[in-house]
This record gives sequence, C-alpha cells and structure tokens, in this order.
Amino acid sequence: MSKLLLPLCAMMLAGCSNIPAKDNAAGGHPFVLEEFFVGELGAHGVILGRGGKVRRSFNAIMRGEWHEEEGVLKGVLTEEFVFDDGEVLQRRWEFIRVGEGRFEGTASDVEGLATLEVSGNALRMDYALMVPVRDRSLTVQVEDWLWRMEPDVVVNKSTMRKWGFRLGEIITTIVRKPAVSP
Repeated sequence: MSKLLLPLCAMMLAGCSNIPAKDNAAGGHPFVLEEFFVGELGAHGVILGRGGKVRRSFNAIMRGEWHEEEGVLKGVLTEEFVFDDGEVLQRRWEFIRVGEGRFEGTASDVEGLATLEVSGNALRMDYALMVPVRDRSLTVQVEDWLWRMEPDVVVNKSTMRKWGFRLGEIITTIVRKPAVSP
C-alpha cells in the first residue's frame, strides 16, 4: 500500500504549478490590475475538457471599478457570462492590494481567498472555485494565468484541477471597451 501512496502523492503534486508570475511574463504591456480592469470589458472564451475537446463557449461582459480607502487600494469586478446553451452566470469579485504586485480576492462561489501576483505583463491567480454539478457543488482548484498582450487585450488560460488531476482548461480573450464620451 505504501508503495502506491508515494507515487500517487507525487502525481498529485506534479499537477500543481509553482511558477511565479515574474518567471512567466511574455513581453506585452505591463499588467496594472487597476488600470486594465476598469470600465467595461468584453470576454470571449471556450471551456475545454480533460482531453482538450471544446465543451462549451461563452461571451461575457465585465465591469471594474477601483478606489482607495484609508490608503488601501480596493476594487470590484462584476462578470456576467452567457454560455452557448443560454445559461447565465454572474460573479462579483472584490479585490484588495496586500503588497507590491499582490492582491487578494473574494467572490461568493470562491472558497476562501484568491491570491493574485502580478509581474511584467503576467498575472497569476489561484483559488478554489465551487462549481455546481447536478445536485451538488464540486470544489476545484483554479490556476489562472493572464497576459496583457496589448493595452486593451488580455489572454487568459485557466486550468482546473481536483486532487491534483487536471479536469480541463478555459481559454479567454478579454478586450477593454473604449470609454464612451458624454
């Protein structure tokens, strides 16, 4: 039994990435969270299953706003996803800066705190997401990587895992909409 336990634990740990944001930047434009996620944004993406096959697609509208409160930067990002089957999902993130290039976030379908690390044009975000599956909720670990490729364009790759095993990925392009003049 112990001969099986060690390799199983090693496989589970190998499924988790420990790459810091500073080691995963890809050129592009500096990622300033409170600069990019402000105003209205559009997103378009696909959800891939474990084997890489597209399971669903979606479009989303996001709205972000930031303010400083007692010297602490805080932000709210609302997301409304519309999936290809008509399902609508809404999420409201609340972020707080906890250090240089570091934030923490909460949302109603996130267990505990999300941790965010920004460096160069890369942002890494880790959190436990509660996903509805049939009559219950399944908690999966999500590793989000976002890269700001252009001033108004971010590419996002989310990897979902359970017990260290990769369940699937989400690939999203997020585009900041131009501000409308009054």
